[in-house]
Formats: sequence, C-alpha cells, structure tokens
Amino acid sequence: MMDTTAYPVGDRLPRPFGPGLYWLGGCSDSGAWPTRKGATTHEHLSTYLVVGDERTLLVDTGHFAQWDGVRRQLDECLGGRPLDYVFPTHHEIPHAGNLGRLLARHPGAVAVGDTREYHLYFPEIAPDRLRRMRSGDSLDLGGTRFEFLDPVWYDLTGTLWGYETRGGTLFSADGLGYVHDHSPQVCGLFADEVPDEAPAQGLRRFALPFVGMRYHRTGPGVDRYRELVREHPVRTLCSAHGVPLAAGPLTEVTARALRVIEENQESISGPSTLEPAT
Repeated sequence: MMDTTAYPVGDRLPRPFGPGLYWLGGCSDSGAWPTRKGATTHEHLSTYLVVGDERTLLVDTGHFAQWDGVRRQLDECLGGRPLDYVFPTHHEIPHAGNLGRLLARHPGAVAVGDTREYHLYFPEIAPDRLRRMRSGDSLDLGGTRFEFLDPVWYDLTGTLWGYETRGGTLFSADGLGYVHDHSPQVCGLFADEVPDEAPAQGLRRFALPFVGMRYHRTGPGVDRYRELVREHPVRTLCSAHGVPLAAGPLTEVTARALRVIEENQESISGPSTLEPAT
C-alpha cells in the first residue's frame, strides 16, 4: 500500500486561475520518503481542469496516492458537469496513474493524447475510449479550443504538451517545473503569494533538464521554446511540477529556467557532465 503521507493534498486547492481554468493536485514531500534524509523539499504534482462552454478536459490525472483528494477537487470544480476528456501528458504515475479510476468514475469521458500504450497499463479501459491525438490536433470545448503540441523537451517518448486558446495557457507537462524548499503553510499558494520571496527565489533545482538529460545538449531547446511561444502567445504557463505562472512570475521564473537550461548548468539528478552547447 502506498504511503500517502509522502504525497500530501493541501486544503487550499482547487483554485481558479482564469476563465474556466482550475488548479488541482498536491505535492510530493521528500521528507516522508523512507530513503531520503535531511531537509524537506516539495515538488508540485499539479493537475489542471479546463472548463469550456460545452465540454471539459482534465490535464493529467493526479498521482495515484492522491486519488481521494483529486477526486474531491474535481467534483467541486465540475459542479455537476460531466468530465469529457482526460489528457495524461505522459505515462508516469503523477500524470497517468488515476486514468483508470477517472474513466470508471466518468463513463462518458475519453482519454486523449498519445494513447498508443495505455491499453497495456489499463487493460480495463475499452479501446474506443483511448483516442490518439497528434501535434496539431485540437478539441473544441466551446468558447475555447485545446490544441495538442509536440513538446520542446520530452519527458518520455509519448509526451505531448497542450495549449488552451481562450486564456493563452500552455500546459508543459514536466517542462519548466521545479523542486524547492517548501512547507505545508505555502502549499497551494501562487508564486507571488509566497511570503517574503520573489517568485524565482528559493527554487532549488528546475526539473529541466530531466533525469538523464544531462547527457544531452539542452540549449537548442530554448530557441524551440521561444519559437513555440511566438506561435502560441502564452499568458499563463502550467507545469505539472509547478504552479500556474502569469504576468510577473511567468517572466521571472521562465527567464531563470531558460538560462539554466541554455547553459546546461544542472539537472534534477545533479550537475551536467556536458560542455555547453556551441
């Protein structure tokens, strides 16, 4: 049985952050991991709900250990409306772990994304409820569209990013998330609400480059990211391992993250062994 104390769900979530946009989820608390010692860090395990005029879409499923909390949060945000689409950005537990539970609880919902392997993880899901989407595909939610994009940085080969048109919201999977010193008192706060800290202060390590990406040149991805946001103007950035970033925090945190990536300074697994890209 999974130890849910390592995956707390605070009472501040869910929170709205734009028209038809809701932040759900919880954190991963390293201080409760049996193999970890020393100072506690938290990593956001965020899930996002997009509510259109006609249809709804959930970005990532929440961590398997946080099902009870995510289920309550989702019910609150839906307010009796059906869940139409579930978009796991990739196959890892924080992003897809509750897919089977969600589709069982919402029998009219369909999983969307790069769904090629999900029948192996969730054999109980009928094949016609796994709808493969590719970069450039989109879904009309009513009053807004949700577009599927190739990721700039891949978490896994099946990763997709998403873009919601009404709010100019980019959903970047693991991209541009971070691990940071944290305490339960600030779980569920937006970046500019954390007391006595500028948004980009206190961030220990960005979750880019990812584990293993220290063996690759990461700088070229920065130009690809800048090209993507020119084509899809971003007013809010939503990482699965961050909080919704808008306005000042978006500029400050993203600039620092891109500088770390471009210079290949560090990864979540330690200093990079690569020379900076030339």
